[in-house]
Amino acid sequence: LLEEVPKLGAAAGEKAIREWGQQRSRIKHLIFCTTSGVDMLGADYQLTKLLGLCPSMMNRVRLYHQGCFAGGMVLRVARDLAENNCGARVLIVCSEITVVTFRGLFKSHHYYKTGHQCRYISTGLI
Repeated sequence: LLEEVPKLGAAAGEKAIREWGQQRSRIKHLIFCTTSGVDMLGADYQLTKLLGLCPSMMNRVRLYHQGCFAGGMVLRVARDLAENNCGARVLIVCSEITVVTFRGLFKSHHYYKTGHQCRYISTGLI
């Protein structure tokens, strides 16, 4: 998960930048949100490298474990950044791989335990 969450976010970020049609160097703020794949230096740092952005030249905000209200939270933070920083360009990326939250119905299922299930499902998804 630690490697795949930023990769998934980078794919979405590349699409957003392409649709925006501006130079990526104009992006000054990155908000990254995830419930999965939490680590340090942080998935936001990995994402900036994958997108070819300079981590030291960006204001990065990462929101971990926000759950179902994460979308509203990132929009609120993005609005605050955009309104209070003249000419701000904010890239929002929410990247989730929720395989660790699924469980089998019975303990006899070979993927009942979260760790086993994570390996089982991620093999099929990745």
